[in-house]
Amino acid sequence: ANLPDTVTKQLTEIFESNVDFHRGLRRGDRFSVVYESLEADGETIRAGRILSAEMVNRGKTFQAIWFTEAGANKGAYYSFDGQSLRKAYLAAPMEFTRMSSGFGMRDHPVLGYRREHRGVDYAAPTGTPVRTVGDGRVEFAGVQNGYGNVVFVKHRNTRDTTVYAHLSRIDVKVGDVVKQGDSIATVGATGRATGPHLHWGMNWFDVRIDPLLVLERK
Repeated sequence: ANLPDTVTKQLTEIFESNVDFHRGLRRGDRFSVVYESLEADGETIRAGRILSAEMVNRGKTFQAIWFTEAGANKGAYYSFDGQSLRKAYLAAPMEFTRMSSGFGMRDHPVLGYRREHRGVDYAAPTGTPVRTVGDGRVEFAGVQNGYGNVVFVKHRNTRDTTVYAHLSRIDVKVGDVVKQGDSIATVGATGRATGPHLHWGMNWFDVRIDPLLVLERK
């Protein structure tokens, strides 16, 4: 649609808690967007902030409008009925990639026998930024068994811990407070991996659960 890249990025950030841009888009989905265009001497310099947007995904409509607090130099996006669009978790730990393996039983690519895959894999080139899906505190950052370089984030006011594994680089340390969307590491192939990808998992207490099912409920 010839949207500027900065507007496309904003659009996915606005709706990513409601729309799964990795595996949930369907033919017939559509969007509308109103955004600022900054000009000088009649020439467009750059695109600014999205002011309002609508996304229709699988027949369901999502709407957003930017609202700036009175007397404040900040704002946020809300639905037309006044509900904040920010949810507890983002839909994925990377902006643009593809899911290469889901949660459940599979033939392990390294070990060669069938075992449970207790997480979700995303294929991406080495060095791709990895972000935390929710606010929390870094519980572990280092090397661990088949995970290779791995980060565990304990999320605030929940019993959830998310796991980010096979990293090429870790950019946080134990005890760091992280905000939703913060870059915490980069994709790699450390540990028990056949190629560069991110293994992303979620623990509820000490029980490994399917993070995609959790996000659908959140």
